[in-house]
Amino acid sequence: MRPGQLRRALYEGDHYSRGLRRGRRLRATLTVPDLSHLGAGFVRACQKAAEAFYPPAVREFEGLVDGGGFELEAMRAFYFARLESMLGGCTMVALAGDRDAGGRSAVVGRNYDWAVQDSRWCELHVYRPPAPRVPLRIGYTHHWAGCPDVLNAAGLYVGIASLPPEPVPRPGVQWSIIVDGVSERCATVEHAVDLLVGVRHLRPLSYLLADGAGEVAVVEATPSGVAVRGPQGGFVAAANVPIGGRMMAGDGPTPTPVKNSARVARSFRRLERVREVLSAAGPAADRHTMERLLCDHKAPICTGPHAGVRGCWGTIWSAMCLPAEGLLRIAPGRPCQVRYTDVYVDAH
Repeated sequence: MRPGQLRRALYEGDHYSRGLRRGRRLRATLTVPDLSHLGAGFVRACQKAAEAFYPPAVREFEGLVDGGGFELEAMRAFYFARLESMLGGCTMVALAGDRDAGGRSAVVGRNYDWAVQDSRWCELHVYRPPAPRVPLRIGYTHHWAGCPDVLNAAGLYVGIASLPPEPVPRPGVQWSIIVDGVSERCATVEHAVDLLVGVRHLRPLSYLLADGAGEVAVVEATPSGVAVRGPQGGFVAAANVPIGGRMMAGDGPTPTPVKNSARVARSFRRLERVREVLSAAGPAADRHTMERLLCDHKAPICTGPHAGVRGCWGTIWSAMCLPAEGLLRIAPGRPCQVRYTDVYVDAH
């Protein structure tokens, strides 16, 4: 595969067929860890919560087990109840639609930061369902179970970024199942927010939402509660730290207290840099402003050794989305070095 070229995978048919194909593809590469310490009761309760929220998840799980030949109980725990997560360096931004700004529609930008070695798993997924009432979806991922960036044919975008870990007081629904359920059933930010507020979350994540009508929002969801933020100053932004329902003001973000760490501090620097760039651009902010922001090395938002961030961590892809146009733009690497490829959801 040439540098900058997108690897693609097509998932057609019903949810069992989708799981079957994924299982067959993962058979030789996926190692399922021993999560027996979670307890069979907790795992079963997480599966039950997932089934209540999004029943097709269970059929997809069954296909995954059959296609991959995985041991049933080990995969059940891994699929529905895994808890371990890493606090990454992701940045997500969405400009709200603005009729006064030349009829601008919503513009989404995000950089996904992870272990650089995992970029070898990155690919574009196309989900083509058999039922006409279920929207076609496209997404980009490095993950065996789901997509951190998804756009459906109804014009809804969903993106995720990790939040600091916290205790899990009760069973809940896995992030990948939540993204599938929201992106398969919703056409608007309003509907997506309703679903995200109503579900029990197993993992702490921010969900960035944008739709074809220009609405944008961030839902900060953790096992202990959910906060929703709408746009202020014409945009919403999220990194790897909770803001707690308040957006950045002139003096910068007002944080919810979390354990101090270098990564949390970097998250606030990235959010402040977003505010600086978009405030300076004002009503003229557009897709070109977003592309320049995603290439920023000052905070840095585009991270890696080239931006003074050492080690094996950095931006492994960048995404832009124009929901009203049904367009997801993917740079499979650092956006300062790799061109975006345009992928239209209705072209699949």
